[in-house]
Amino acid sequence: IKDILSEVNVGVGIFNEVEPNPSKEMVYKALNCYKEGNYDFIIGLGGGSPNDVSKAVSVLATNNVKLEDLVGPNKSELKGAYLILINTTAGTASEISRAYLISDNENQEKLIMKDIHALADVSINDTNLMLKLPPNITAATGMDALTHALEAYVSNGSYNLTREMAISAIYLIFNNLENAVKDGNDIEARNNMIYAQTLAGMAFCNSGVGLVHAMSHQLSSVFNLPHGLSNAILLPYVMKENAKYVQVDYSQIAKRVFYVNEENCNYEYLINQVNSLSEKIGTKLKLSDLGVKEEDLELLAEKTLRDGNIYRNPFMPTMEEVVSIFENAL
Repeated sequence: IKDILSEVNVGVGIFNEVEPNPSKEMVYKALNCYKEGNYDFIIGLGGGSPNDVSKAVSVLATNNVKLEDLVGPNKSELKGAYLILINTTAGTASEISRAYLISDNENQEKLIMKDIHALADVSINDTNLMLKLPPNITAATGMDALTHALEAYVSNGSYNLTREMAISAIYLIFNNLENAVKDGNDIEARNNMIYAQTLAGMAFCNSGVGLVHAMSHQLSSVFNLPHGLSNAILLPYVMKENAKYVQVDYSQIAKRVFYVNEENCNYEYLINQVNSLSEKIGTKLKLSDLGVKEEDLELLAEKTLRDGNIYRNPFMPTMEEVVSIFENAL
């Protein structure tokens, strides 16, 4: 990208210090880089983390506020700096979303901003940029997309359009993610995963996500665990609880995605398929494998209940129910 821009006499500066679950400090460091270079626009290159940092810098560059002032929906007054987002993973859909999440490490929480002024002016998904993505990241980001789609379908903010986008994404993921993980050079699988994550992104950006994300955000903020992997671990356990309220929805997904007969067309079949896919691609782990202990669960549950995404879940869980789900995933 630098070479291409240099050919047309566009000067380029590079900030390449973004890490997973980016922090406030990292955002301000990138913002200083942008301001000191007196640049005209921003190109975010990577997955969800660099794209989220790029969106944060874009908004902060034109609004005289702190990150904390931007938490919530549409808190900025001015459009962000011109922004191009180039996605290199098929999962987060951050490149088409108004949402961006930044870690407040001091308070061990995720700052969640959803701002129309953070939307990219141009977003690009190119299969060729994903061919060398490692299998474990392909798997985790793919399960993030599946979580987006499954949560969007049963969200209490869903409607016909979001459900149709979500179910198309679910179908594409079940038919392509395993191939993309096993053979990173499978162009067709990679391309279909781009369509899947984009459809899932459009679905959840309009309907919202739910309890999986509310819980997963706490694992990222407290333990710095990868977001996609956290979603993959929690997803079947949350689905089991949600099924008490949305059995018909899960049965519809099973019927349309797997063409199963009426006898097997139920929530258990769908959850088994989620578990099976997760096991095949290496994301079926336990939270204890990643350092989470039983004494941590109450804190994680308390934080979960304060996460804004929980209000789009099919039911509002109690403290005890959230702890129980964490225990099952432990």
